[in-house]
Amino acid sequence: MSTSQFDQLTGQFLRAVRDSGGGMTAVCAACVRVLPVRRAAIVLEERDAGMQPWCASDEFADRVEAAQATAGEGPAVSAVADGAPVVVTDLASDCEHWPGFVEALAGARVSGSLLAVPLRLGTIRLGAVDLYRDAVGRPGPRMLAAALHIADLVTASLVLTAADGTGQWAQPASSQRIHQAAGITSAQLGIEIGDAYARLRGYAFTHGLSLVEVSQLVVDRCIAIEAE
Repeated sequence: MSTSQFDQLTGQFLRAVRDSGGGMTAVCAACVRVLPVRRAAIVLEERDAGMQPWCASDEFADRVEAAQATAGEGPAVSAVADGAPVVVTDLASDCEHWPGFVEALAGARVSGSLLAVPLRLGTIRLGAVDLYRDAVGRPGPRMLAAALHIADLVTASLVLTAADGTGQWAQPASSQRIHQAAGITSAQLGIEIGDAYARLRGYAFTHGLSLVEVSQLVVDRCIAIEAE
């Protein structure tokens, strides 16, 4: 893509975010609006908790992102760890690198392809933007270049919002519940907070629940994570 094409894409993206009201949900919607993708999601690296979804454009994306958060592995996790885009050519059959992710997705009807692009600021890796297409296969070079540019814009928006304190990237309620549940589990079992997140994830994985579902049950005092 030429410089003028990148400039045009920047303008389209910023207008789409503004037209959708701003904030995290608007960013996801803008990704779908300006890129040849069906859906999008943004996941951010949270201390101790690992990669957590902060927005998803629809229930399909939300289900896939929940599986990544529960398993602690998947395309976005690898993209952040490696600092490079990860392509899943077919969500239904090309995820053997992440067996836990596959198991967490068991029973869910998934199809199409996924491109996970890391959100980077120099050597700092903040998270990833996941872009879903209905078609299977690898994205073309033009699509990849556009996705990398959009990821840079998302990163810039994240950093600027954190700096000026506008709160447009406020932590979602689902993430808050996970942190609250980890705090409760840490206090009840007398373990480190990092171990508490691992216990929550293990319980979720064993019982076929999402990390958010288990966290809500802990917060509501419906279950208590037992000591090993």
